[in-house]
Amino acid sequence: MRMLKPDRDIVLAQSADAENYFALLRSTSRINQVFCQRHGIDYTCHHGILRGFHPWQACYNRIFILHNLIELGFDGWFIHLDADAWVHDVGFDIRGFLAARAGHSMIFADSWTRGPWDVNDGIFLANCAHPDTRDIARAWHRGAGAVSAESLRAAPDWHGHDLPDDQDLLHDVLRADDARLAAQIGHEPTQMMNAPTSDVFRQLLRAQQPNPARRLAHVQHRVAAAMARQKLPPEDPVAHYCNLARTLGLTLPREAHGLADIVANRMTLVEYLRTTLPELRDR
Repeated sequence: MRMLKPDRDIVLAQSADAENYFALLRSTSRINQVFCQRHGIDYTCHHGILRGFHPWQACYNRIFILHNLIELGFDGWFIHLDADAWVHDVGFDIRGFLAARAGHSMIFADSWTRGPWDVNDGIFLANCAHPDTRDIARAWHRGAGAVSAESLRAAPDWHGHDLPDDQDLLHDVLRADDARLAAQIGHEPTQMMNAPTSDVFRQLLRAQQPNPARRLAHVQHRVAAAMARQKLPPEDPVAHYCNLARTLGLTLPREAHGLADIVANRMTLVEYLRTTLPELRDR
C-alpha cells in the first residue's frame, strides 16, 4: 500500500500470501520486473495478507491495492498479474496497446460464457482515469470491507465456507449495473492473455494444474524458457552459484568474492567443475 501517488503512469502489481504462493510469486516476479524496467513501469510486489488471517485471503489484496491507487488520485493504467502469471514477451508494446484502448475502463480476457460480468481477474488492466473504473474499484472495495473479520478468521481454507472471494465480489459489482459498468470493459482473446500459451500475459491456473508442486515446476520452467529465448539474464550470479553448489554437494565458501565469475559463462563453469568434482578430474 502506498502513501503517495506514483509518478509513473503505469503500475504493475503482483501479490500473494507468504506461504502457499510465495514460491510462485518469486518465480514469476523476475521476468515481470524486467518487463517493467524496460517500459518505465512502476512494479509492485507484495508478499503477505493485507486484510485477513489465512493464506487464501491474500486474493483480496488486488482490491485494496487498486483502491489505494484510485484514492491517491492515480489516473494511469493499473495492471494486475496473479502470482502464477507472467509477461511472456517483454518486448511487447504495452504503451501502444493501452493508448489504442484508452476508451476502455478495464480489460479482461474473453470469458468462457461471454457474459458481460463473467470476467477472470487473475490478469486485468484498469484505466484509472475512467470514471467507470473508479466506480468499480470503490464498489469492489466496499464489498471486500463488508466481509467481517470474524468471518475471515473462521475460514482457514479456500473451500468449505460461503465467503465471496475477490472474483465473486467483482462479479457482484458488475452484475449490479452491468448495462453501464460492463459497457466500457474491453475483452481480449486468450491468445493475448490469461492462458498458458498466450502471446503476452500468460497464466497457469489452478484448474489447469491442481497439483501445487507440478504447477510450480511448470511455471518455473516456462518462465525460464521465456527468459532464455529473449536472452534475459538469469538469477543473481552468486545465488545461481550457491544453488548449483548445494545441488552438487559442494561446500559453500566463506566469502562471495569470485563466485559470480565462476558462472559468468560456459567455459569458466566447465573448468571449475572439472577441477572441483572428483568424478570429472580425469575427463
